[in-house]
Amino acid sequence: MRACRLLLRWLLTIAWIGCAVAHAAPAFPPAADAAPMPDHLVVGTLTLARCGDAYCGDLPRPLDDAHDVPGTIPIHFEFHPQRDPQAPSAGHLVATEGGPGYPTTGSRAGYLRLYAALMGDRSLLLVDNRGTGRSAAIDCPLLQRDPQYRNATVGACGTQLGVRSDLYGTGAASDDLAAVIEALQLGPVDLYGDSYGSYFAQAFAVRHPSLLRSLVLDGAYPVRGADPWYPEIAAQANTAFNQACMRSPACGTQPGLSMDRIGALLAALRSAPVHGAAMDGDGRLLQVTADAPALAYLMTSNASGPVVYRDLDAAARAWLAGDQAPLLRLVAENRTSAYSANGAPEPAVFSAGLFAAVSCSDYPQVYDMHEPPARRWRSAQAAVAAKKQAEPMVYAPFSIDEYLAVPQDYSVVDLCVAWPAPADAHPPGQPVPPDAAFPALPVLVLSGDLDSLTPPAQGAQATALFPDAHQVIVANSFHVTAIGDEDDCAAAIVRRFVTSLSPGDTSCAARIAEVRLVPRFATRTAQLAPAEARPGNQGTPHDLREAAAAVLTAGDALARWWITTTYHGVGLRGGRFDYRPLDGATQFALKRLKWTADLPISGTMRRVAATHHIEADLVLPDGTLHAEWDDRVPLATATVSGTLGGRHVAATMYAP
Repeated sequence: MRACRLLLRWLLTIAWIGCAVAHAAPAFPPAADAAPMPDHLVVGTLTLARCGDAYCGDLPRPLDDAHDVPGTIPIHFEFHPQRDPQAPSAGHLVATEGGPGYPTTGSRAGYLRLYAALMGDRSLLLVDNRGTGRSAAIDCPLLQRDPQYRNATVGACGTQLGVRSDLYGTGAASDDLAAVIEALQLGPVDLYGDSYGSYFAQAFAVRHPSLLRSLVLDGAYPVRGADPWYPEIAAQANTAFNQACMRSPACGTQPGLSMDRIGALLAALRSAPVHGAAMDGDGRLLQVTADAPALAYLMTSNASGPVVYRDLDAAARAWLAGDQAPLLRLVAENRTSAYSANGAPEPAVFSAGLFAAVSCSDYPQVYDMHEPPARRWRSAQAAVAAKKQAEPMVYAPFSIDEYLAVPQDYSVVDLCVAWPAPADAHPPGQPVPPDAAFPALPVLVLSGDLDSLTPPAQGAQATALFPDAHQVIVANSFHVTAIGDEDDCAAAIVRRFVTSLSPGDTSCAARIAEVRLVPRFATRTAQLAPAEARPGNQGTPHDLREAAAAVLTAGDALARWWITTTYHGVGLRGGRFDYRPLDGATQFALKRLKWTADLPISGTMRRVAATHHIEADLVLPDGTLHAEWDDRVPLATATVSGTLGGRHVAATMYAP
């Protein structure tokens, strides 16, 4: 729906999708007696060239299916053949990526890992949608370099594309995929789509039902019937922050609801916004503004991982008590993007132009896209004014103006006011024909219950479109549940569904570990609750507070691992950490890391990808501690032992 264009959100997704993948073993090892792969492979009517461990091809397609605009566009694809060429084929898998703007082949590692267990007798096809990756990625330089997606740069991209501006929609892209499947003679296939890929997959199902055996929609929102104001987003954020707090012992004992405290923070920011400096996840010092729109952006753009849920309640309490650092850091991290790190991403990595082209071709708008841009802008303003009268708190607790101040790849209401009007052959907002029926094929819809980008309510809307669809809501999970699934719950459900056309036992979806929220942000160790003494402990209450602070410092570094764009990060109040993959684990080096201002922590920490077990050897000014916990166990407990001030410390605490 929205691009997840900010590299913070992109890296969160890649982290949960790919970090564990990258740090673990290959998706599947080659057989010891496997024959070498030939340089070319004939599949259907096409001869494909070897590209690494797959075979690649490009299928020329008409740029314009109405033939009003001449020319063709190359549609690039990767074909991963089944591992056992002698086994009878059990079928063919197809996956399609989200954004819109990301190429499917760029996420091959996640798809290969998802389907590794099925690929002994199944192939996998990955196709870059037109305008992405190696399928002639759209390059609109002004928009590509614009972190805010202003109307001027969006309009400039549309002007640059000219008569091609309405030729990159979901309908045309789904027809491209159908042409590739038919040329390779693969159908009917099992199609998996995540995020925008789920929207694309719905359109494909309507337009080409005979090519499908089954459909999986992960992080889904409806291809028909969506409200252009997307009211589900704010409602989901309210519910999700309350749920995350109630499920975590570190937060659930606070009086009232989490949104009460976040609401108090919002009132304070409305009264007195703060302009300040804070380090982002990579240690860059940014000047940021903490105000109501910044909070709205923070809460509605955090769907891909746990960090904002983990920190915001405690950061709100800290802010109201006079400690600005935790909230300013969250705002700075939310500002982290490809633009502030290494310049704009290459269009082949993510195409901002394709994001705009699809959004303005397919998504419902509060104005008529057939109107000229000048009139469209007036229509948008009139629609906003009417909404303020009819439903002023549609984005509660934020006002409409506060929400619309969020960058437009998330707020989207004004995104397309300057985009060219489409040709009559390509009516806007119709990726599927208005009178088309949705096929009665087996459909599985997966929704993370903390996903504020495509909330479960939108997944339910997509489910209702299909006669034979089943929605599974995955507890304590975010946007896209099966790719990079560390719990192997949603991923196992997908594999079982593909195999049997039934999701089977989905009870694991209710047993995913809670987000472990920060109990409080403390400027000094003495403000913390002590760890709980175990038998044999000789440590003083001060020692047990230091133990708690040390473990929370390590936990803060682990949380920041998911949002760094390099192999380095910084502490909340000073110091740094480095990390690297090593022997199936991620190894951390902490260097005078400060989570509280008075306790620098050094040492090492190791997180094992396969088991999610964490061990930390921490060096404090007055001794050393060893801590262990299991990262994916519900209500996990950390055990702590060591020596502080010559006294033996033995304790437990809720894992950070």
